Amino acid sequence: MTAADPNLSAGADQPEGATTLRGILFLLLATTIFPIQDVIIKSLSNDFAVHQIVFWRSVFALPVALAMARYEGAPWPLKIGSWPLQLTRAVAAFSSYLVYYMALAAIGLAETAAITFSTPIFVTLLAAVFLGERIGIWRWLAVLLGMAGVLVIVQPGAAVFEPAALLALAAALFYAVSIIATRRLGNRTNGGTMTLVTLLVYIVGGTVLGLVFSGLETASPHPSLAFLYRDWIAPAPMDWLALAALGVTSGIGFFALSQAYRMAEASVVTPFEYTYLPWAVLWGYVVFGVLPVMSTWIGLLLIVGSGLLILFRETMRGRRIVRRRGLGVMRQR
Repeated sequence: MTAADPNLSAGADQPEGATTLRGILFLLLATTIFPIQDVIIKSLSNDFAVHQIVFWRSVFALPVALAMARYEGAPWPLKIGSWPLQLTRAVAAFSSYLVYYMALAAIGLAETAAITFSTPIFVTLLAAVFLGERIGIWRWLAVLLGMAGVLVIVQPGAAVFEPAALLALAAALFYAVSIIATRRLGNRTNGGTMTLVTLLVYIVGGTVLGLVFSGLETASPHPSLAFLYRDWIAPAPMDWLALAALGVTSGIGFFALSQAYRMAEASVVTPFEYTYLPWAVLWGYVVFGVLPVMSTWIGLLLIVGSGLLILFRETMRGRRIVRRRGLGVMRQR
């Protein structure tokens, strides 16, 4: 979604400090927008199937994505680069989105978001396997710290263990796969092409899952499974407004992210992605009356510390863990 040339119109003739500030403000706009999307989907999860929401959200987001691609340059011809990598990236992103919201149907916004922010840990591990990147002692320490945070929140084996937390963890893993595919694509593609291909896969995937799962099970004792197996229904007028709002908020959020990573260095704006978490806590309390338990706060601090440690080490080494195209954690939304 970002422009191939980082010096295009947005900020090219402005002082560097002003451009960086605008990039940070765009990132903060994205972290404000995406929790609202999560609230809408969690509110719809009692009536709609997750694949129906994915389908209509993507349909409404498609015109916004086309407008974004047109704003940043001619959307046609598409710069595919590699179909296998494009499809791998899109399917992994679709899978991440699907299981993320299945988890959100059962657990709170803050818990789901905190677990999903373990994505940099999986990126580090997968980059070592598939990209041949070396993992030094500090990065191993960050990985172990982040994993400890995940275990504190998930609490496997405990009486309060919620299986849906594993879905949030799977969302982080799937998204890490999409990031690795994006890195492999490199400059062979552009943000507009990746966005359009991904949305088309979302639409096709939502349709296929609707045909496969609708009618298999009309009720389930677990909210995540009920969210998957539920039949498609005819949306009421207010539901249409909510679904349209999903498309618009995702379009605005993705545009804000693309502008943030286009205007400022990734090492500057990436830490601001963690401002998503206070919003998740706030909306979880305001809309659903839920606050995170102490174990979630502890795990959240460990995961954030892990991500910031990786970012700090990469910055000190003069490298970027997030390219100017933008590989932030919120990209999975």
